[in-house]
Amino acid sequence: MNEKVKQIQQEYREIRELSNYSIFDIESSLKSFAEKGFVWILKDLKDICEAEGILIEHYCDKFSSCQIYDSLEDSLSSKPSNESASTSPNQSSLNIVPVHKEKQPKHQQHLEVRDVKQFLGYKKAKELEEKIIELCKSFPSYEKKHVIDQIHRSAKSIKERIAIGEQMYIGEKFNQYSVSIGSAKETSAWLQISLGQKYITQEQYDDLDYLVNQVVSILTKTLCHLKDNHGKGINLPNPYTPNVKNFGAYENALLLVERIYEITRQREFWREKDILYGMRQCSTSCIANIAEAHQLYIPKKFRFFNDSLKALQGLDSLLETSLNKGIISEATLKEIEELRISIRNVLSSNMANISDQKVS
Repeated sequence: MNEKVKQIQQEYREIRELSNYSIFDIESSLKSFAEKGFVWILKDLKDICEAEGILIEHYCDKFSSCQIYDSLEDSLSSKPSNESASTSPNQSSLNIVPVHKEKQPKHQQHLEVRDVKQFLGYKKAKELEEKIIELCKSFPSYEKKHVIDQIHRSAKSIKERIAIGEQMYIGEKFNQYSVSIGSAKETSAWLQISLGQKYITQEQYDDLDYLVNQVVSILTKTLCHLKDNHGKGINLPNPYTPNVKNFGAYENALLLVERIYEITRQREFWREKDILYGMRQCSTSCIANIAEAHQLYIPKKFRFFNDSLKALQGLDSLLETSLNKGIISEATLKEIEELRISIRNVLSSNMANISDQKVS
């Protein structure tokens, strides 16, 4: 391998370590590499995660005209100007470092603290949690450590985050309500999974999903009021979130869950419980993270989409193991692969768009 290529790849590894592998800092560095013409070199790295690979491909396309494929040595040896000649010990010789925006003074708007138990959104969230706990008592015992625990956790998070959000600072209220909205959408996903497996009836689903939507609507209206009446001088996000059920990757992820449950009911899986539960966990984690990504803040959306991709990777590994053991057929693997690719493509496209919003 060309020594200069090795140097650039090593520089990137050091930057990644300095940023503690934070994908949000890494993407700023990748954009810097792209602008300087070197990002294509990172495509051959073996130790990058899928999110890094998506960003590298994205910046390779976006800055294709800037990429330097010849005379690398001349490009790297060009002297920096006097202004940038002095570098810190942590700064790379390529003068490519994670980009950190200067912190702007925060405007903190104080709000009157109210009794959260009198807030309608909290009351609805509490009612939802109580109904879900009661409903899950009839679920199959083998779902205790999976669907039951996860839907309990997400429903509990809706109420808890509303309670934490009842404080003096408007910015933190937006943050906590955003998490609550994400948890509500995740709860709705677990309810759809439960309906698909016939753990609940259509009537029970409709009742609980209606409660979920009520909580989201109340929180959204509250945040709109705060933004319009108390948000001057504060950089607050748009309180509105899209309906996750209209998101293409969500619909396909739901189909993926139903197919995985159908496959793992086969007799061949009875002696492979680790693979069985692992496949179910990965598929449901994929859709749960897609749902929870539909909240207010861009970095959180990116992180949950990335977690969904990780779940898909885990599912791929388990499917390959199942094929090698003769538990599933090539045809079954291909069918699941088509669904997985369709989900991955939508997520990858959205992550690239999010990246543009964050660094533009």
